Amino acid sequence: MQHNLFPHYRALRDTGALGSELDPLTEWDPTWIASWVALARDAQAEGVLDPKLVALIRLNLDVTATHLYRPGVSRHVREAIRLGATRAEILEVFKLASVVGIHACAVGVPALAEELARAGIPDEPAVASVTPGATPVCDAVRANGMFNPLWETLYRWDPQYLEKFLAMGFGLWTDNILPPLWIEFLCIAGDAAITHMYGHGTQRHIEAALRLGATRAQILAVLKIVSLQGIEACELAVPMLEHAMREDAA
Repeated sequence: MQHNLFPHYRALRDTGALGSELDPLTEWDPTWIASWVALARDAQAEGVLDPKLVALIRLNLDVTATHLYRPGVSRHVREAIRLGATRAEILEVFKLASVVGIHACAVGVPALAEELARAGIPDEPAVASVTPGATPVCDAVRANGMFNPLWETLYRWDPQYLEKFLAMGFGLWTDNILPPLWIEFLCIAGDAAITHMYGHGTQRHIEAALRLGATRAQILAVLKIVSLQGIEACELAVPMLEHAMREDAA
């Protein structure tokens, strides 16, 4: 490995920004990988974001169902622990990634409502099998200004389902395991991820982060970390190519 060409390559390895998967590129295409190293260094958010938060952001990107990149999950769990993250904090990231499924309803239910209207099918308030009942979690989310307007139709059709879903996620903002601002940064990263690109959520969580005191530099740093997600194409495929070449040469 031509580390003399990449004085910062080992530092990126040591910080958990990447693993050994890219090592062959230091021999195969040193110019290209050097350009990526320069980009990655610029996205380290040094002095802008807490290093532990950076590790948790990378973990959130890789563990979310829109990506599920196992090598990255393993690497970033280790890096987060090295930087002092507790089991509860890491589990918080896993829980946050788990509630991303509500986006299916946030996108799909308004589309369904639109098509029902176009087809002339009546918009009834709730499914027949559902007893409206109390919705204390939904009420609390509304009171906190966190209720997504895209959930309104679902709330009308099936309030208890939305109540149960929000009960999984609302506590993440109130249990004091991670600061609410960190939760918003994680949500920005998850929604802006190149495997998700949920624009409505990205916008809402940027707005929330700004209300909590985030700076432009901090939010930009989060987005720059997300932009490095594309290198995982090489992390996944380069070892496969190296293995196939060795088999072919054998």
